[in-house]
Formats: sequence, structure tokens, C-alpha cells
Amino acid sequence: MPNTPVQAATEGLPIAETMSRDPLTPRGRISCDIDMAELRKMGMKELRDLRNVLYTVAEVVSGFSCQPRFSTEEGNTYNAAGNVLAVICDFLSSYEQAIVNVSIAAKPTASSEVGWRGWTILSFEADCAEDLAPFAVKAAEFVRDEAEARSREARRPAVASAREVAQ
Repeated sequence: MPNTPVQAATEGLPIAETMSRDPLTPRGRISCDIDMAELRKMGMKELRDLRNVLYTVAEVVSGFSCQPRFSTEEGNTYNAAGNVLAVICDFLSSYEQAIVNVSIAAKPTASSEVGWRGWTILSFEADCAEDLAPFAVKAAEFVRDEAEARSREARRPAVASAREVAQ
């Protein structure tokens, strides 16, 4: 029976299974990963809402990590607890980036989904932007995309009606 994660990995057992045998390990999951397949299944509004929450939580954790109690005595680096908060912040930021990447790759056609996609990407871009002009160009492109989707939706019933008359 393996006693360490390394032994578990070399014997083909899940590392989490070995770690859960430690009496100090909490119940439930002891590690987190980004489930890209689940992100790809989400609608654009869900992605936008999730991104907003992760951003807010990361900001809160980051704010806590800046407190003196999470720094070394010299105050120029994190102490052990501060390092844990930094890891959590990094994970939240990575998850947020994954959401944005999925949104960028998505090609929604419904105008509502096109709009939510734009908000997801623009809110991320706004947090990272240094210049207004490139951001304004992106915003204009998303407005155009949404307007085109609305226009396609508005024409659909007319096209269907014309086909019915022709039959």
C-alpha cells in the first residue's frame, strides 16, 4: 500500500486517494482543476456570470494577501499563508482566463448570446486595458456583431413566410 503521493503515482493510484488517507486531510476534494468541457457547455450568460464572480473573489483574496499579516517580518515577500493566498489567486485568474478563452472561441448566433459573449470579453479586456482606443475598437466590433445577429433574427421570419407563400 503506497504511503506517499509519489508511490501512489508510480503504482497507478490516484494521488488524491493516497492523500485522503492522511487523517488531517479534509473530506471531499483536495485539489481543483479547470473543467474545460464543462465551460464549453455553458451558455454565454453563464460564462459571463461565472467570470464576474471569479474576478470578484480573486480581488477579495488579493486584497487580503496585501495585509501585513500575510507578509514576512521584512514585509517584502509573502509568508507561508500569503503564499497560499497567492496560489488561490493564481488559480482564480487562470479559471477566469479559461472562461474568456472559451468565450473568444465560441461562435454564438443568437443575438442575446452574442451580446453576453461581448460583455464577457469586454469586461475582461477592460480590467487589463491600458489604452482606451484599442478597447473602444473591440467594443465597436462587439456592437457590430450583436447588431448583425439581431438583423439576421429579424429577417428569419420574413424568409420563412416567403417560403410558405411560394409553396
